[in-house]
Amino acid sequence: MNVLEELAERVTDRSVVLFLGGVDVGKTTLIRQLHERVGGEVVDADIGQSEIGLPGVVSLGTYRGGPRAGYFVGDISPRGNFLQVLAGVQKMVSKASRPCLIDTDGYIDEDAARAYKSELVNIIEPELLVLVQRQRELDYFKLYARKGIPVIELPVSHGGSKSREERIRARETAFRNYFTGARIHKWSLEELKFERALLGHGEALDVVTLSRLLGCPVLAGWKVGRRAIIVVSGFARAGAAVNLLSGIDEIRLVQNSDVRGLLVACLEEGELHGLGILKSISNENVEIFTPAERATILQAGSLQVREDGTHTRLRLTAYSDGIK
Repeated sequence: MNVLEELAERVTDRSVVLFLGGVDVGKTTLIRQLHERVGGEVVDADIGQSEIGLPGVVSLGTYRGGPRAGYFVGDISPRGNFLQVLAGVQKMVSKASRPCLIDTDGYIDEDAARAYKSELVNIIEPELLVLVQRQRELDYFKLYARKGIPVIELPVSHGGSKSREERIRARETAFRNYFTGARIHKWSLEELKFERALLGHGEALDVVTLSRLLGCPVLAGWKVGRRAIIVVSGFARAGAAVNLLSGIDEIRLVQNSDVRGLLVACLEEGELHGLGILKSISNENVEIFTPAERATILQAGSLQVREDGTHTRLRLTAYSDGIK
């Protein structure tokens, strides 16, 4: 009996099967072949090299039919995004038809990676845990057999590998194809709110006065509690705004160059309806380049994406000045 036949015999019509392994060990190829035999759906949590959905999204669906649901992470690496990936996998597994096969990223070597994948196992509690490894690098995860989760070890049989450039080009192609035919939508911030960012929340501030006090163009600004978040273009003197912003303990300055091109998710009724590229923002409106026709929530990601598919990772640059 070969490996595929052995796995297929272990999978029932109620199974959730979690696959762990490093980069280029053949997890996706194995899952694809197994899925053809056992059916059900696949949760694709490899947000950097998704085979079912778009980069930056934990996707649910099939290899032939594509995605039917997704959870936006907004980045191409799990590093710094553990909570989003874990939440996404849990939500997609809850929606998935059984059997459910879970593909994961190749981040396994660091202490943080082991902690992240450990919590993934604890949250999902799969009926079967499959370890695809080269040199016993996943032996740590055998401990889950002591917690009642059957563990299968498989040697790497995959001989190919993708270069970093090939991975980048694949993501570029995916983004470029997705945004072909998209258009700019202008949505009111009265009707739409940001999640994972304070943009658009709170009391709108006077951008004309702020521009004069800060010594640079201010595109938008809001007072949220005792904090102000201000979108600027150029160098700003945040301390100069203290006379205007009474009751503020902190001013956060965000460069417009960081905001423009930000990858966002367009949600309606809590469900992902599409991705978008932020083109501009003011106190009143936001312009989003997207194929989605509607949104009530925008989730901010950590990528800047251009219409040709090129992209860069971004940690939103925020300069904080405390005011006492």
